[in-house]
Amino acid sequence: MLTQVRGALKGVVAWFVIVLLILAFALWGVPELRTMTQSAAVSVGDESYSAQYVQAEITRQINIRRQETGGNFSRDDAIAAGLPAQVVSNLATGAALKQAASDMGLATPRAVVRDYLQTNEAFQNPVTGKFDSTILDAILLNNSMSVGEFESRISEEILRDQLIGAVVASGPAPKSLVDALLLRNTERRRIAYLTVTDEMAGVAAEPTAEDLKTFYENNTSTFTAPEFRTFDVVFLRETAFREGLEMPEEELRRIYDLNRERLYEVPERRTIYQITFENETGADAAAAALRQGKPVETVAQEQGLTLEAVTFTEIQQKDILDPSVGEAAFSAEAGEGDVIDPVKSLFGWTVVQIAGVLPPETKTFDDVRDEIEAEYLNNDTRRKMLDAIDVIEEARDGGAPLSDAAEAAGLSVERFGPVDRYSFAPGGAIIDGVPGEVLSEVFQLDEGDESEAGELAVENGYFFVSLEEITPPALMDYELVEDEVQERWRNQERASRISQAVRSVREAVEGGQTLEEASAPFNRTPITTVLDRGSSNEAISAELREQVFFAELNDLVSGPAAFGSAQIVVEVREIGFGRNSVSPQEVESFNQYVGFQLNQELLEALVNELRNNYGVKVNQTQIDALYADIQ
Repeated sequence: MLTQVRGALKGVVAWFVIVLLILAFALWGVPELRTMTQSAAVSVGDESYSAQYVQAEITRQINIRRQETGGNFSRDDAIAAGLPAQVVSNLATGAALKQAASDMGLATPRAVVRDYLQTNEAFQNPVTGKFDSTILDAILLNNSMSVGEFESRISEEILRDQLIGAVVASGPAPKSLVDALLLRNTERRRIAYLTVTDEMAGVAAEPTAEDLKTFYENNTSTFTAPEFRTFDVVFLRETAFREGLEMPEEELRRIYDLNRERLYEVPERRTIYQITFENETGADAAAAALRQGKPVETVAQEQGLTLEAVTFTEIQQKDILDPSVGEAAFSAEAGEGDVIDPVKSLFGWTVVQIAGVLPPETKTFDDVRDEIEAEYLNNDTRRKMLDAIDVIEEARDGGAPLSDAAEAAGLSVERFGPVDRYSFAPGGAIIDGVPGEVLSEVFQLDEGDESEAGELAVENGYFFVSLEEITPPALMDYELVEDEVQERWRNQERASRISQAVRSVREAVEGGQTLEEASAPFNRTPITTVLDRGSSNEAISAELREQVFFAELNDLVSGPAAFGSAQIVVEVREIGFGRNSVSPQEVESFNQYVGFQLNQELLEALVNELRNNYGVKVNQTQIDALYADIQ
């Protein structure tokens, strides 16, 4: 893996541009030529992507993540992170933007791309200020791209930038908005408050039987049982399909032999120093100096480069973009410490010194046997599940009910219910074994309907649902809920007494009394404190605190305490602002951040509108099938 970029891209501008470019490539992707005979896995307007293309893009993204994590990014990691779905979404978004730009007549001549590469600071040597092929080499190598593909991707990105730039303005947010947000953050309010508790609000009343019955009749919605549903589910779980699967030893060895060269044999790797000069004379002088013992770092510095920038660590010959340089650097005659004669390369004359040589490595069959078996069984299991889905769907297309379709696939149905949308049975018992995504699907169906295949969220697999019966909401008998009726009646009575006490305090203050005078009948004295936007108060709830900061000076507000059933009456006595502790540098950063957020909201609105206009269609069955082949 190259370490070159770390040193060459230290400047803020260069870092910012390159990160945007690489992120853009990962985000949007660039369509390749696809044959018209392939069915589209993703289509947006006139643009379509085959399953093979989508899979290739997923694999490319996995490889990028593996490079970023030092190889610690597996197939399961990609699926758990939702990478396949992200790739599909990003392809759809990129296609919508591309078509919108095309419809507006936007285009990117090749000369613009060439000038961009030659003049952009991201590709210039920080000392000479000229285009430096070493930096471009590193970017191409890290992203597994040719020069032509890189130019194509930049062309696509410039085109999209023309469209996005017309909508999204770069730069900080309006000063008035930022000033208001910063000032709001320092706002402070001095308040006085009285907490009104149950004990202060008089003696609690005792309900009569008639009171309870009337409360029950007046609150029938509270005592109405929810809608219950009874349904059948066919589960297709990966664990069930894997059970009993075995892989013959000879098949394992066949797969190993088939993939040995591609997956299990690591060619010779070398660590090299590579410096490119504009002319042969300079390259010859540098090669002679290196052979005489001059440090590579010194030669690099004379060219405006760091040692890190010219070091290529443990690379294979195929990783070197220029074939002539690669052939020379991996010559059998060249060993560790040797300096290669200058080579005429794509960007000038290149001098290479061999810093280290790692011989080829081969993983034996025993080394990777378990890995091959696990991957094979994963793929085979998913294919079997998808085959079973096809059998079920074909049977249902022929008019078979879900139970018969499941039987045709060698599966059985499980009946659940009656159960409400929160997985409770009548009486309050929890119904186990019903995943949330299944319940969600059940409560979107009409009685007698059957769902399409849905994906299980927690475990690998799918499900089908058939809704058999709907039990509508019904008022529960009084005798069954009598205890709950009494408890709710007492809660309401308590809240009523406390609310009445709060009203008496507010009416007294509005009638001309101070809060202290209005509190006297309760033998309480208001508490005075200061609240600011960042503080909390153990007595005042977040809801009431929000009211306090929306109130005017001298206003009264009331609301729940932070605990229990108490209510609090608050008087706003002073409004001020604390000292702004935010430094000028932090203000500038905040300014940029707010501006970025505003721009992102505009961009999101644009993207959503374009996706809706052009229409995004995803063949989920094809996408699901790709999971089995992710490496």
